[in-house]
Amino acid sequence: MAHLYEPTDEMKAEWAEFVASRPDVVRKVAERFNPWTLYRIGKDGHRVTLYSFGEHEDGSVTLSVNVTGEFNCVMFERRVFGIKPEDLEECDLPDEGEIRGALLHGEEVDDNIDALRVIMRPDLFSMDENGKAVRNH
Repeated sequence: MAHLYEPTDEMKAEWAEFVASRPDVVRKVAERFNPWTLYRIGKDGHRVTLYSFGEHEDGSVTLSVNVTGEFNCVMFERRVFGIKPEDLEECDLPDEGEIRGALLHGEEVDDNIDALRVIMRPDLFSMDENGKAVRNH
């Protein structure tokens, strides 16, 4: 599986120290992940990098991940939270020649957010007469 970079012994030690310092429920999940490995959300989902762990009142742990154009072809880069650990699997780097990148950046996303909502989730949004995305009923 793909390492984004080869961690030094110092990096590995720092990660182990971080993991050991987490509450038990988070530690058990964090032992399965690290910041130098590339993961995929599900079998056909985006390739992602680890951002953080979230502990919830019900005792569950979810992860926040980065979805970037470095490893995917996406409309815009984003951070996604609430990912269940069992939904992530280690994966390989994109193949050479695989199309990657983010189509929109920064202000482009803000300027086009309504159109993006309709394009990405037509089941949830439609465009009103003023060019604003509105939630379908």
